[in-house]
Amino acid sequence: MNTLRFFRFSLIVTSLLVSIALATAAGQAVDTSTLRSRALASAIDTVPPKSVIETQFTIQSGTLTLPGTLTVPAKYNHQIPVALIVAGSGPTDRNGNSAGPLRAQNNSNLYAILAWQLATAGIASVRYDKRVLGDNLQKMDLSSISIDDFIADAIAGARRLVADRRFSKVILIGHSEGAELVLQAVNRGAPAAGIVMMSGAGRPITVVLREQLSKQLPPPELVKWDSAFARYLRGEAPGDVHPGLMSLLQPTNRRFMQSWVKYDPVVEIAKVKIPVLIVQGGRDIQVSESDARALKTAQPAATLFVIPAANHVFRAALSDDRLAQAKLYIDPTIPIVPELGPAIADWVNKLK
Repeated sequence: MNTLRFFRFSLIVTSLLVSIALATAAGQAVDTSTLRSRALASAIDTVPPKSVIETQFTIQSGTLTLPGTLTVPAKYNHQIPVALIVAGSGPTDRNGNSAGPLRAQNNSNLYAILAWQLATAGIASVRYDKRVLGDNLQKMDLSSISIDDFIADAIAGARRLVADRRFSKVILIGHSEGAELVLQAVNRGAPAAGIVMMSGAGRPITVVLREQLSKQLPPPELVKWDSAFARYLRGEAPGDVHPGLMSLLQPTNRRFMQSWVKYDPVVEIAKVKIPVLIVQGGRDIQVSESDARALKTAQPAATLFVIPAANHVFRAALSDDRLAQAKLYIDPTIPIVPELGPAIADWVNKLK
């Protein structure tokens, strides 16, 4: 095995979980106008089926207008449920693909495919670009962004949908970091009939991140990481740490990370007063099944649905080997596991 290649891919997987999707990914400064143009120029990887109709949809969150896509069944003549799909971390767009240089490592089209499957089952959905993508990227100070901003975006989306008379109820679906965002959004007042958490962590990000790195770094480098990360969160220079980890310690990301480490998923889910569906892949190399079970333990009323063969982007994986799974992140033509769409649709349709 090419050890360097393995280490780089492992860090890419970690950064997809941790990075706020700023243009400092991979430890290199990227011209933001180039990143924006690449993101806007990227075509949708597959086309929706004829059973669905897609139109532009916007969410107003404070001074920002977040562009999105509304997906509905091609034919319906009554109110139907609608899901707000909230993306995971990194420069992840409305379709579940990374913008700019990271597109080569994350091109799954997961959210678009899920939206089409839900619409085919009679459930509308809205998926939107995060505030750090497209034209909005030029309107903000990236170093001032915190997790609260992304929570506010989800709340704004839920409020817009609940006021739309076409829809009977609003469901929040969050993937990876998005699973954490929808939990906090509901606990802060987002109107919703239920929450779906896909691949959501059941431990604070500091614990998840360290576990990932412990599988990739020799003990001396892990000790250096512990010290560097503590200094980083205190606002100090990280100091001596493996160069490959500097993409996780960029000054621009500091405020976001400082806000994220305060979040404890089990504490948050215990507060939720509405139905929760926890969906977890058994072959997920970023978030484990034990995370999902920790969430279920903290919220006994939640429904837990484990798909044994699914990885983090809900493709069928034969093993937990990181290199073997790499292609599952980048080929949008690989089908998502067949259990995912029906499981969510059945659960949504049973909600009162």
